[in-house]
Amino acid sequence: MNNNQSNMSREARIRREERMKRVRMMKRRRADMLCLLIVGGVFFLVSFVNIFQFNRPTESQVEKRKLAEFPTFTFASLTSGDFTEGINSFFADTFFARDKIVSLAKKMDTLRGYDYSVGDGSFVLLESGGGSQNKPGGMGDKLDGLLTENTSTDTTEEPDDVPADGITLSKTQLTLTVGGGAAVSATVSDGSNVTWSVDNENTVSLSIDGNAVNLKALAEGNATVTCTSGDFTAECKVKIDKIASGGVDNGGTADFMTNGLFIYGDAVYTQSWYIEENVKDFARTAAYYKKLFPDARVNVCIAPPSALKIDNAEVKEQLADQKAIFSHMAEIMSDTDLLGGAEINFVNTYDEMYNHRDEYIFFRSDHHWTQRGAYYAYKAFVESVGLEATPLSEFVIKELSTTYSGSMYEYTKDERVKAFKDTVEAFMTKKKLTMTVTNRQGNTTTYSDAVMTWSQTYSAFLCGDNPYTVINVPENPQDRNILVLKDSYGNAFVPFLAENYGNIMIVDTRYTTMNVKDMFADYDLTDILFINNLEAANSPAWTNMYLKAVGVED
Repeated sequence: MNNNQSNMSREARIRREERMKRVRMMKRRRADMLCLLIVGGVFFLVSFVNIFQFNRPTESQVEKRKLAEFPTFTFASLTSGDFTEGINSFFADTFFARDKIVSLAKKMDTLRGYDYSVGDGSFVLLESGGGSQNKPGGMGDKLDGLLTENTSTDTTEEPDDVPADGITLSKTQLTLTVGGGAAVSATVSDGSNVTWSVDNENTVSLSIDGNAVNLKALAEGNATVTCTSGDFTAECKVKIDKIASGGVDNGGTADFMTNGLFIYGDAVYTQSWYIEENVKDFARTAAYYKKLFPDARVNVCIAPPSALKIDNAEVKEQLADQKAIFSHMAEIMSDTDLLGGAEINFVNTYDEMYNHRDEYIFFRSDHHWTQRGAYYAYKAFVESVGLEATPLSEFVIKELSTTYSGSMYEYTKDERVKAFKDTVEAFMTKKKLTMTVTNRQGNTTTYSDAVMTWSQTYSAFLCGDNPYTVINVPENPQDRNILVLKDSYGNAFVPFLAENYGNIMIVDTRYTTMNVKDMFADYDLTDILFINNLEAANSPAWTNMYLKAVGVED
């Protein structure tokens, strides 16, 4: 009897444990189902809001750039996959609350400040000296090899200007990009006039001026431009390429460095540091471009830090000597022994901007210069190459915003910076132009101006940072061509170049895999211009990007 009771008791415990196990399993299943429903509901809600959101943003206030647009449908773009890729880029770029998410990510990676009391205002020095990514790059041996290697080509080839049937063309082959242009001239052995024609008017248009013609690239493809005089003919083969883009980022972070920021009065300022070895590497990289493009003048234009505006003696004692840094850089850029015999034009932007330091040349709430500040750098550049700068007073000024809040709050997270507001001035180009922009998704858009007046931020200039942009100014000499290699400081600067150059090609090496050497070999470049802020000139990352852009790998 006792055994039976014991067996029954054991069976009861087993049944009770099984019931409890089933109850626990049912509770876990309910909890899992509830979690799935919550996650699914949130996912559905976010997706619904993201797809059907009203007032979808067109510009990122945090990143200071124009966002991707919904792609235009064509059968060709559908079959190639460009249309669906464009849709993905559009929804990813305009995701609901994207700026807040980006802002949160930046907030987790910013530096903390240290307060000092200086004069009548407060002063915050976030960090003095260079960051780890700006320590000496040690690229001397590689650059020595590049500057001493033989890059000459086979000279036995027939030169382009050999007479063909009595006509000599200045160019017999060209590689252009959509929106770009070039000039071709003809000389006839008997002095006769010529006529011009093109076999593909959808690809290339002609603007004829006697025995010369200006070509404008309209679309990707090939065309043949024919010059005729009596029984004589000559041809120029033209290829219009598509730009390689796609958001490639090679690590250039010079635009977004927190190093050296400080608050003084009602503005955030940048100061400079100086690493001689890095500047020498940057200079020798420019010299290598001179070696690759021997007929082009190579120029280096560096944006000074906004600390040049500071006249308070107590503050200046805590800053590096800004003028001394630029003077030393000028010595490096003029050292032909260091540069393998190359001559580089280092533009003296510092003195020109210092002389106008009482003007509104830097934003208070943003790390960039204003377009007024960029003008004085432009003036220093064009005068250094023997051209004439259009007086600032002759430009029509448009006020795009009086309440602009730039990047500095995101970099400092100081509550005072929220109150700093800026005016965005735009100095409108006087001459008619077309600007063709290839964005990071590879889409191409053409504008009739270099300033987007609908924007109220720094993104107004050149439509923000894009892999490749080309500006054509028909009334300027079409054989005056400039290649601009830039960071975002170049955006406010470049529109002024439309006063002097016929064709302006702008490359941002952070966002394209373009081989600059191959792309512009046939452009007959007048100038190559490196325009960067001082951090980039101290940055091995930027030097490596510029070398990679001409096929030099790490």
